[in-house]
Amino acid sequence: MPIASSLRGALKVGEDLPATRAHEVLLHCAMDAACVPPSLREAGATARIAELDYQTVVTVIAWLRAASSRNS
Repeated sequence: MPIASSLRGALKVGEDLPATRAHEVLLHCAMDAACVPPSLREAGATARIAELDYQTVVTVIAWLRAASSRNS
């Protein structure tokens, strides 16, 4: 899976991603899938959301999917 260069620093072979970094990857993937253009992505907001618990991050991802399917 392609990973943005800004996220590659946390990727080490044989090591797990910290939860926050994994959440950030999931959020970026969800924004890509929802066709959110880079100009609308707020890096600070994405980083803050990624710090939240897994269930909250999954809820935000579900909102992105729902918004994407309504705009299709």
